[in-house]
Amino acid sequence: MIKKIILLLLASILLMGWVNAIDSSNWTTANVGYEEFKIPPEYENPYSSDFNMYEYDYDINVFTVRYVNPNIMELYGYFIEHNQFKKVNVSGHDAIHFTAHDRMDNTTNSKLWFSAGEEFYYIAWKGSEITPQIEEVVKSSSPSKYSHDEFYKILNEEFENYKIIDAIESQRYDYPRDNGHHSFVSVGTNGFSYGIIN
Repeated sequence: MIKKIILLLLASILLMGWVNAIDSSNWTTANVGYEEFKIPPEYENPYSSDFNMYEYDYDINVFTVRYVNPNIMELYGYFIEHNQFKKVNVSGHDAIHFTAHDRMDNTTNSKLWFSAGEEFYYIAWKGSEITPQIEEVVKSSSPSKYSHDEFYKILNEEFENYKIIDAIESQRYDYPRDNGHHSFVSVGTNGFSYGIIN
């Protein structure tokens, strides 16, 4: 009797795994940044698609895949300050899952930050859970070249830079100069600099 129960339990576990599996072999693909991502059928025919972004709808939160390296500091800093987040692992990729409640639509919007190769991306969608479709999109990208610690170190450094720049920018607005001088802020691989140009 016990053997039959164990056999039934194993069979049901295997069956659940088979039912939840997604066949993405017929999904279309989109090139974003330096990656080719599989796109779920419900998000084909984008509103806009270019090197930096695949945007299914004019509402970026419906479904978007975005290459974030050009704006990583500003975007990541903003998301950290305005969203709830948790560290996750999705299809072998270290990731950060951001969620925020949209009062206009009364929905929860998600963004999943991860790296593929040496580049950073996020996927945006409506909902609070990482769905099998989102997992499959992440899985279709290249493995990250960063270790677990390197991935989070890079993002932490970007957030620290964001806070410094934000503090400098807020001072510029707190103490405006009307004598024709212009202040500047520059962030590069060697750190950041700021000053005033006459």
